[in-house]
Amino acid sequence: MVNARADLIELARTSASDSLPAEHVELTARRLGVVAAIAAAIQLLYLVLYRTLWAADSNPVGMASGVVVCVCSIAIAAYVLPRPRPRPWVAGSAIAYELVLTLMLGFSESWAVGYQSTTAQVSWTAIVIVLFPYLIPARPGTVLLAALASATSVPLTIALRCVSADLPSPSGAVLASYVLPPFLCALLAWAPTSALHRLGVAVQHARRLGNYELSERLGAGGMGEVWRANHRLIARPAAVKLIRPEMLGVRDGSARDALIRRFEKEAQAIASLDCVHTVELYDFGVSPDGALFYVMELLDGVDVQQLVERFGPLPAERCVHLLLQACDSLHDAHCRGLVHRDIKPANLFVARKGGTYDFLKVLDFGLVKRWRSEGIEPRLDTQAGAGLATSLQTNLEQILGTPAFLAPEAALGEQALDGRADVYALGCVAYWMLTGRLVFEESSALAMAVAHVTKDPVPVSERTSQPLLPELEQLVMQCLHKDRERRPPTAAALRDALNELPLAAAWTRAHANSWWREHLPHAARSGK
Repeated sequence: MVNARADLIELARTSASDSLPAEHVELTARRLGVVAAIAAAIQLLYLVLYRTLWAADSNPVGMASGVVVCVCSIAIAAYVLPRPRPRPWVAGSAIAYELVLTLMLGFSESWAVGYQSTTAQVSWTAIVIVLFPYLIPARPGTVLLAALASATSVPLTIALRCVSADLPSPSGAVLASYVLPPFLCALLAWAPTSALHRLGVAVQHARRLGNYELSERLGAGGMGEVWRANHRLIARPAAVKLIRPEMLGVRDGSARDALIRRFEKEAQAIASLDCVHTVELYDFGVSPDGALFYVMELLDGVDVQQLVERFGPLPAERCVHLLLQACDSLHDAHCRGLVHRDIKPANLFVARKGGTYDFLKVLDFGLVKRWRSEGIEPRLDTQAGAGLATSLQTNLEQILGTPAFLAPEAALGEQALDGRADVYALGCVAYWMLTGRLVFEESSALAMAVAHVTKDPVPVSERTSQPLLPELEQLVMQCLHKDRERRPPTAAALRDALNELPLAAAWTRAHANSWWREHLPHAARSGK
């Protein structure tokens, strides 16, 4: 019997279902830990009561069983609650805990009753058997075997009780009244457990995109969701961005088909980008439920939005260091006739790449547009009497991009966007990095768009107390010029101008390594 139970635990450990979603396994493990913690608290209370108020009714076997249950419960709670554990070990631990719990309950109950009456109460063992299928992340067959093995604790402990005390064997009717309920509970618990398992498997299959399985949602925004994913065949983690067509204002079938065709062409163009500072695209496609998706490299670090929010404005030399890398990425895209159209702090990711820190990657080329392409961009409302605010409101209902970093020509819905729209947005990002504030701090998207079209930005030096090179401020303000003809004409030209700035000191690799070790030590350690 002992060997059979050990074999069952090993079976559970090796056959825990990999088809279940990771969050389902983690939720089941948390349930197991909470139940174990509650069981430990209840058992401690009973032990105290049996040592004090109920001392006359206590028995040594029951006390010993209670101690074993309490110790095992504390051990299980301590194992599964602090952090996620491998699912095979969670399943094996849960089944081992169920077997120990039912066996100890069987001992405790068997030494407290005489087995002479058929009016038996339902054993606590039956309650445990009904509960535990919801606490074991394994296949239904394995869970059923565990429940049936647990049910054997009742006849086993009855037999041991009769032999040890030299009691007559209970009649068939009496034995059935004690033994049948646990086995019936094991069979009854199997049906809902199977249904939950099938639901979990269905959820996991729904999260498969080709050879990638989505495991954890990393974030969500106006364009869709970003998930951590793993390749099913090779050990390579990835980031998957899901884009719902309805989030882009696409409702009918023909517009959806046109969007998918355009998406495929643009994804192929993005895949052709080979700058090291552009996020690498592994795959793209359309999911079974119609969502567009990109599969990209998974980066370790923090985006510029979080960087400034958490640690404050950047020194000029670090700002220039990051801008130069962004310019390299945009120059590569612009040379291929592509405009990013959504340059913002959240799309500039400062990462650890190998042993290099402050390695910038430009993300989210999902809004990319070809120059002079026959797109579906909204035009400025030119009806007579239509005011600027009305026109901008019409465009903002359709426009792609982020209003706080939107070039005036993009806010007006002009068709002929070129790389200077990205230069303007990069100027807005530089303003954010140096000051920790937006160029225009308005209360709505419409007011923000109006400001980009009509208002002059406050000079950078008036928004920061840190030392600022006048030439850097002049270059940032040039990027923010309303007239695109007066901005740096290309990302390459902006990069050249940044390289010519007479900075007092450069942001070196040693500076970056030191900063990461101090402020992001976990990421720094993972790069060793």
